Amino acid sequence: MVRYSPTRRHLVAGGAALLAMPAILRAQARKIVVRDLGIGTSFMDAYGKAFTAATGIEVQPVTGANDPIALIKQMVDAKTYTWDMSIVSRQVANQLAADGAGYLEPLKIDDAPGWKALPEMFRSPFYAGNDVVATVLGYRTDKVKTPPKSWADFFDTAKIPGRRAMRRSPVDSMEQALLGDGVAGDRLFPLDFDRAYKRLDAMKKNVAVWWTSGAQSTQLLQSGEVDLCPTWNGRAQAAVNSGAPVAIMWDQALWQSEGWAILKGTPNADLCREFIKFALAPERQAIFAKATGYGPTLPAAINSIDPAVAKTLPTFPANRASAILVDVDFWTKNRDLAAERFNKWIVG
Repeated sequence: MVRYSPTRRHLVAGGAALLAMPAILRAQARKIVVRDLGIGTSFMDAYGKAFTAATGIEVQPVTGANDPIALIKQMVDAKTYTWDMSIVSRQVANQLAADGAGYLEPLKIDDAPGWKALPEMFRSPFYAGNDVVATVLGYRTDKVKTPPKSWADFFDTAKIPGRRAMRRSPVDSMEQALLGDGVAGDRLFPLDFDRAYKRLDAMKKNVAVWWTSGAQSTQLLQSGEVDLCPTWNGRAQAAVNSGAPVAIMWDQALWQSEGWAILKGTPNADLCREFIKFALAPERQAIFAKATGYGPTLPAAINSIDPAVAKTLPTFPANRASAILVDVDFWTKNRDLAAERFNKWIVG
């Protein structure tokens, strides 16, 4: 058998050929996989396509679970990365950063202009806020003749009859149950789980569907399978935009943010940092906000959004007037035990 042994001339020639390649072509061999919200083409339209055009770094979007804590931990522990980074709620980011030795990479983008412009409430060493989301009540106007004005109305099946859905998670469901039982928004946290479950016990037989994904909640409202469905405002707005007879109750909206996080140990962490720096731009966030219904975290982004669209966002003054800020620190400390109790209750 003849063995091929490259000479120095071959190696030099090959290296020269590589260096002669256009920089953009070499960069196209680089790629990141990003778990996004899965709302149409909003992620690629706002961020992915423009980032690739500017850097040559390929961006592959994937849609994952709304609560991807277990999956991210599995990937990091096994060092097998289906995703390199993800958009997650602040609650999820805090939890992943706090558990064990931590499951997220520090961002280390302090010098980026977008990071400096990001309000303090939307950032941490492991998290860069991208959008503001509100959990609201979507309802069918063709079936619900008395528009609900509070979570107490949602839990009052005599006052407002109709088929109901709820999220299959203690997050949101606990808050809604307590607000439905008369707890004031400024006294919501720390959550009284025992009181919440008493209210949910009485409601359980009236819940036709316990949804597990945002897309499912949109479909439930669009199809009319249910008449009232708590969900994220962007998901309810998607049903409205489709032409379905759906309206949104903004009263007592549960307000939080979602943002970028990098999985600890991914070999593409530096590429992810470049992506996040690129995404933290007002014009990019404005495109995303218009496509999803979620408000931007960069204050300057609102200047690029049509006033008619701005009125449908959580950040619009009238929509946030009675909004309640979710205590993410509370959930970081209590989420695991709360999830265990909720999962037992839901199947019991």
